Amino acid sequence: MKKLFTIVALAFCALTINAQTTLSFYEVKAAGSLDGQTLSNTENNYTLSLTITDTKGKVSIDENNARFGTPESYVSFDHRLKSGGKSSSANSMSLTIPADGDLLVYARTASSSATNRNLVLTQNDEELYNKVVQDAEAKSFTTDDGKTSKVFPVISVPVKQGTVDIAYPNGALNFYGFTFKDKAATGITKTLKAETAKDNATYNLAGQRLNKDSKGVVIRNGKKFINK
Repeated sequence: MKKLFTIVALAFCALTINAQTTLSFYEVKAAGSLDGQTLSNTENNYTLSLTITDTKGKVSIDENNARFGTPESYVSFDHRLKSGGKSSSANSMSLTIPADGDLLVYARTASSSATNRNLVLTQNDEELYNKVVQDAEAKSFTTDDGKTSKVFPVISVPVKQGTVDIAYPNGALNFYGFTFKDKAATGITKTLKAETAKDNATYNLAGQRLNKDSKGVVIRNGKKFINK
């Protein structure tokens, strides 16, 4: 029964997953090679781009494993972008946001003793986020293979289409990735749950009404199940 629920839950989550794109880092880049570069990823018709300014040649990408989310649900990364120092006119980053939605930032300090390294996100001269990033906020948990690991919190902020400036004025931060979620994705999921809870009609995961005998993963009265 547990396995069946997992399959259904994953299928239902496809609504949200299909309306997002994640920019992460897959190859090592030596310090001094990233100034003026724009790293991007296109997924589900959205392009998320990161532009790097690094005139002092300190930004780099190396291999490093980290998990972000919660012990129950997390995403794993195997590379990180090291900012190489605090942000300034010589060291800065900006993200091009494809539409209105939410921006998820996966960042940490890689130092349990660092208590003043804040992340500042700004768009159109409006400060969206300004808080200290602390590795001490990570939660420990046991993985499926019995090992103890840590999962770091995800930073989430609402954003508009355009450019988000990324600053770290008090010290270096390590970025493992960024995810953009279309604002409409959350609305679709919420609406689908609300509407299907009102009647005995049968719907697919896209919210389309079906014949009650339709096979596969369906939703009826707000509940998901496999109709065989």
